[in-house]
Amino acid sequence: MNYMLCVRTDAQHTDTIMGQLILAGAQGFEWRDQSIDPAIADHEVQLITYGSYQELQHLVGLATPLEGVLEPVSLLEIDPIDWAEAWKEYFKPLRISPRLAVIPSWEKADMPNHVQVIRVDPGSAFGTGQHATTALCLRALDLLQAEQGLGSVVDMGCGTGILGIGAHLLGADRIVMIDNDPLAISVAQSNLNELGLSTHFDLHCLDQPLDDQRFDTVVANILAPVLIQHAKALSKMVAPNGCLLLSGILTRQIAEVEAAYSVFDLHRRRLNCEGEWALLWLER
Repeated sequence: MNYMLCVRTDAQHTDTIMGQLILAGAQGFEWRDQSIDPAIADHEVQLITYGSYQELQHLVGLATPLEGVLEPVSLLEIDPIDWAEAWKEYFKPLRISPRLAVIPSWEKADMPNHVQVIRVDPGSAFGTGQHATTALCLRALDLLQAEQGLGSVVDMGCGTGILGIGAHLLGADRIVMIDNDPLAISVAQSNLNELGLSTHFDLHCLDQPLDDQRFDTVVANILAPVLIQHAKALSKMVAPNGCLLLSGILTRQIAEVEAAYSVFDLHRRRLNCEGEWALLWLER
């Protein structure tokens, strides 16, 4: 039998709760917020993980007393899931910005001639454009290219590779993609292979930035605590007159993230928000 463990949390404690449950054996989480499910309240997140009853039962007792859990944790029996087909139910063609659209690898969609199409298969990695943080990054890349060009680009925490692919279609000179998850690198490589773009990208499986290289555009769609932790290393990657695009930030975390980078001579150029999520656009 297949089971689903559901944990409803406030957004502030979501990272801590996920970390605790992963340490206890959870294999990963489906993350739902108001941008995905309008029935979920603002500033709340529903974490869902799947497995057998034996794999999940002990997590119920562990999760229930954690700070930030908003209601009793539920463990439900579900029908077997075909994950490939489940993705297709929720991942649909999406026009992201004036010159970018994201389309699943299995879909067809007509777009105007000036719109560049990013085709991705999410596999088990994050990044389809459906989430506000990814959309904010793609829109910022489009605007930055229009205003001054992207130059050389590095994507920290690349997931499916969607941001790097978008940067390439917009005309970036050179693109490096980094993730600490080998599975994400595998998914990104597969998407590049499908598009015939492998030779245009440099992929690295690392748990920290390449601190000996400088880029005109640095983009990091991660989470605020990780952005703060790596503020010095990410700042060092920004070339003179370069830009740093930071997302995965809740609106109430903006000041804390911005303060961490201001000490490294990076200052706000723009702040873009969608719902409870923000993109902090910094420049040197």
